[in-house]
Amino acid sequence: MTQSTSQKRTRIVIRVYSRILILTLVFLGVATLVTYAQHVTKQPDARAFYPDDPLRVDRDRMTIIKPTEFPLYKDADYLINSFTHPGGDAGPAINVNSVDEVPDSSWFTNRIGLGKMTIEDIVRGPDTTGGPAPGIWTVVGRPAGGITPKFTIRDSTGQLYIFKLDPIHLPELPSSVEVISTKIFHALGYNVPEDHVYYIKRSNLVVDPKAKWTDLRGRKRPIKEDDVNHWLSKMARVREDGTVRVLASRYVPGQYVGEFKHHDTRPDDPNDIFPHEKRRELRGYRVFAAWLNHDDSRSLNTFDTFVDEGGRQFIKHYLMDFGSNMGSGSTNVQEPRAGNEYYADGSKLLEGVFTFGFWTRDWMHVKYPSYPAVGNFESDFFEPWKWVPEYPNPAFDRMDEADAFWAANLLTYFTVDVIRAVVATGKISDPEAEAYLARTLIARRDKCIRYWIGRTNPLDRFEVTHEGTEVTFDNAALRAGAAQGKVIYAVQWSALDNLKNEEQRAGDLVELGEPRVTIPASAWGPRDDANYRYAVARIGTLHADNPQWHKPVILTVRDKGGVYDIVGIQRPRHDAKIKK
Repeated sequence: MTQSTSQKRTRIVIRVYSRILILTLVFLGVATLVTYAQHVTKQPDARAFYPDDPLRVDRDRMTIIKPTEFPLYKDADYLINSFTHPGGDAGPAINVNSVDEVPDSSWFTNRIGLGKMTIEDIVRGPDTTGGPAPGIWTVVGRPAGGITPKFTIRDSTGQLYIFKLDPIHLPELPSSVEVISTKIFHALGYNVPEDHVYYIKRSNLVVDPKAKWTDLRGRKRPIKEDDVNHWLSKMARVREDGTVRVLASRYVPGQYVGEFKHHDTRPDDPNDIFPHEKRRELRGYRVFAAWLNHDDSRSLNTFDTFVDEGGRQFIKHYLMDFGSNMGSGSTNVQEPRAGNEYYADGSKLLEGVFTFGFWTRDWMHVKYPSYPAVGNFESDFFEPWKWVPEYPNPAFDRMDEADAFWAANLLTYFTVDVIRAVVATGKISDPEAEAYLARTLIARRDKCIRYWIGRTNPLDRFEVTHEGTEVTFDNAALRAGAAQGKVIYAVQWSALDNLKNEEQRAGDLVELGEPRVTIPASAWGPRDDANYRYAVARIGTLHADNPQWHKPVILTVRDKGGVYDIVGIQRPRHDAKIKK
């Protein structure tokens, strides 16, 4: 009897504890599900700005696995870009920081736009040497690709250079254009090779017994002394002692791994996260290419190299081969069609066919000056919005107003003195030709600035006083002479709750006759937990001749514990790319 009662009590205790255990497990399970549900349904961080904004450096130089060579092919690149529409939708550039600038990266480094480059800095450009070291130069190969005659030498210090040869009837044109272009694109911020106008003698060249080249029949064979003699015989002698002028282009550091496209990303580069057609430096490249008539601004004239810098191994992206630029077509003067019409424009070809060739284009009647060292380059007929490259470029096609403003604003730093100094690096022997080239670049620059800098509200150069009581700014269009007349600025302030990204209006709309505005105390709002305060100004620019300026620039000023800075600049877009 006692044993039976004891067994019953034991069973009861077990049942009670079992139920407690089950309820505990159920409770824990429900709690876990609730926690998980809260996690997966949690709203993303709503804050407008982070403590490290604006980012000045894009950290795209992290070490990656050595990529394989990924070359592009001329015919494929032409067909894809001419007859399809590669890349994603348009939309704004996505590699800009919170103040609407392009951070430094493996693609681009801010230089002239910082306002600190001297003329000497710009003239020096990417150069780290004065060209090949004096002494005997050893011919070690002949690069494939391109149409410019060239061969590779090793100087007395072991450095490699490509000697590019000017055509005999244009002994200065391609070499001067390449040097001038590298100075300009380097100052703008791009990675470019180190180029020098150089003078050589045949007696300074010897051939490496191991040097080989692929001849015109596609056969790979040793380079002989007679080959070098033949190549140089196609060159004009610039001096009685047999001296020949060449372009000495120093080998780009690192290992060649192909070219980059102007759309999508490179699949074997984890650092390459922004589709190329949405990179501002590639979109704005259209403005610079139009200025210089760089119709050959296609992927085939880019260069990806695997480098080791600062202990990190990554891909660095270059622009190169500027021989078809300005008035040069590399082996001849530039074709009149260049910059005015695509290489194969179907509509234009059909119009020519149906009129039996009697219909002509306006650009066919343009008159060019007879300067062999300049070629076919002019500024009177040139219209920036009509300019096109050899064939469609996906990044160019997606350039919008904000991209165009960024690029045109950089052009304002190329003053008359800067342009003249850069042109002088081309070492053109005819002073009249050099002066004409400088005038033409200045006139084309002015046209590019006038058209593109006013396509959106052109306010820039914002500064906040140390006390955080006032903001000053500038009007890039007025500064560059691209607009005239009286301008009224309309300003509306609001206080920003940065954590919630919510604004509260502060004060009434204020109209100003000068680019200077006081920050009302109410625009700072209450301090948040992060001890930051943000004041937002919407600044519209009222100008009778420029309705595009009416949409405001959105400016955000940050109070970081008594330290004030500009943390946000958002330019208005018109929801459409700039069309031809």
